[in-house]
Parts: sequence; structure tokens; C-alpha cells
Amino acid sequence: MKAVRVLSPGSYSIDEVPMPTCGPRDALVKVSACGICGSDLHFVKWGTLREDGLPMALGHEAAGIVESVGSDVTTVSAGMRVFISPTASDGSTIGAGVHDGAFASHVVIRDAMLGKNLLPLPDGLDLHRAALVEPLAVGLHTVNRGDPDSSTKAVVFGCGPIGLAAVLWLSRRNVRHIVAIDIAEERLEYALKMGAHAVINPFKDDVAAILSELHGTADPIRGKPTVGTDIFYDLAAGPGIIDQITDMAKFRSKLVVGAIYFNPVPINFRELISREMEITTAGPYEQELHDALADISSMDQAVLDSYVTATLPFSQFDEAFELAKQPSSAKVIVTFD
Repeated sequence: MKAVRVLSPGSYSIDEVPMPTCGPRDALVKVSACGICGSDLHFVKWGTLREDGLPMALGHEAAGIVESVGSDVTTVSAGMRVFISPTASDGSTIGAGVHDGAFASHVVIRDAMLGKNLLPLPDGLDLHRAALVEPLAVGLHTVNRGDPDSSTKAVVFGCGPIGLAAVLWLSRRNVRHIVAIDIAEERLEYALKMGAHAVINPFKDDVAAILSELHGTADPIRGKPTVGTDIFYDLAAGPGIIDQITDMAKFRSKLVVGAIYFNPVPINFRELISREMEITTAGPYEQELHDALADISSMDQAVLDSYVTATLPFSQFDEAFELAKQPSSAKVIVTFD
């Protein structure tokens, strides 16, 4: 079979590899669909994560059908429709640092266990749609880390797939007011469809001035004006964003960092201390995988249609990968039917 793999920084290859086989505790899943994640773009840019220098398989946002199971597997059986949880029992992640990846017709799930690394799909949920569970879960976990409620005024920096998922969950939580910020006009349009009440392009607009209009102002701190935003979500990892936020944040507001910063970022603790600002991060999202899977069938399908900007067969992976790089794209899905 063919599989997408990364060996060196700057490129990937679609290689002919042996069909994987099950060990006694494993399950072999025939992949139906797998989303292209922003991390996949970064893995290609930076190269393999494997310490042994061998090719690293890509693909971790996948759903499919169990084709066979090992002799010791008791909770999973052939024919089951499943979502593949990316995190394996040994702490490794499918498609990130290991030899198993879901940009292939088949993938082996080590130590297969239903409800843990394979989640059963509801009968009415399309397999292609199920591939959205992982990015939706990441967005949900990020939102949960801020603990918003119906009185919250929130801002999401970055309207890539995870930022858009965060906007969706904030909207589903009936948050009082949601502002989405991005430099791509197309993604701002997607954010409005996902439930944002207003959008800002920082290349065109004064972010602090518009937030003051939308969320009001709060008491100045050390002589500086502040905005009435309660929670700032950083899903952009853009240069200067954290400083921009801390410079305008009100007393005891929150900052949730869910974006991946590949280089160290200086933080102005003088501003933070005077604001008593709460900063937290968003990482593991195992529980939210279950929650997103439970909710996805009840979501507005037109909204999810807006979230998926392209669906292409694996034979057109190169085209799909290029589309995923574009600022005009949200979620790009690769299919294996």
C-alpha cells in the first residue's frame, strides 16, 4: 500500500510500504477519511520527529472500519465503524513520531481497546464527517480550559481549523459575544458561519480600538486603557500576539494558549502581575474526543459543511496538501473509499 511519510525537513514522500499486520493485541483499520492538520504542515516543514531517523508516517484525524483484530483483542471486532483516537496506550501519537499513520489505506492500532483508542461511531454518522472529531475535540478542550459561560465576552486569535472549532464551541455554549481575529478574509467569513458575532483583520483594523467598541472598556491599568474582553484564546502563535493581549487585557481576565509556539516567547510579567491575569494552556484532549463524538451528529450540518473547504481522494494528496497550506482553506479531508 501507499503511505505518506516524512524523512527530512521541507518535503514528504508517498511511499510503497508493506501492508501492516496485527499483533495479538492490535486492530487493523481500513481508513475511510483523514483530515490534514496544521501539525502535518509543520511536521513536513521541520522534518521527522523520530529519534531513530527513520521515516515518520503522517495522518492522525481519521475514521474507518475495523478489518481484522488480533487473537487477544476482546472489545473490538471486524466490521466496526470507528474513530481512531490519535493517542496510543504507550503515549505515542498516531501520525506524529511513530511508524503508524492514517494517510494510508490501512493503519494498525496498537493495544486496541474500544472506548480508548478506538471509539465506536453512531450508526447515522458518515465516516467522512467522523474525521472531524479530532480537530473539533482540540477546539473544545481549548474552550474548556477558559471555562466560559453565557456572560463571557471572548476573543479567538487565529481562524485555522482549531480556531474555527473553538468559535463553534463558544457559539454552542451561548457565550455572550465572540470576536474572531485573522489576517485571511476567507477565514473570517468561515468564522462568521461558525458563530462569531464579529471579526477583525489586524492588518486592516486596530484590534484594541474595535474590541473597546464591541466589548466595552474596563479600568485603566498603570495608565493604559483596557478592553472588556473576559477570555482571550491564542490559536495563532503569531509574533507579538501575547504582548498585544497582555497590553490591553483588563484586571483578572484570562489567556488560553492553545497554539504551538516552536520558539521561546518572552512574556512581560510586569504587565501580567499588575493585571493579575490568569494564563493557562490547552494540550491533551482525550475526554473531549468522546464529547465531540457525542455532539457532532446534533450539529448544524450546514455549519460543518462550511468547516470543510475541500474533500479529495488519496490519489490527489499532493493537491489536498497544497490546499491545506492556503489561508483560504479551513479543514481539508482526504478520503480512501
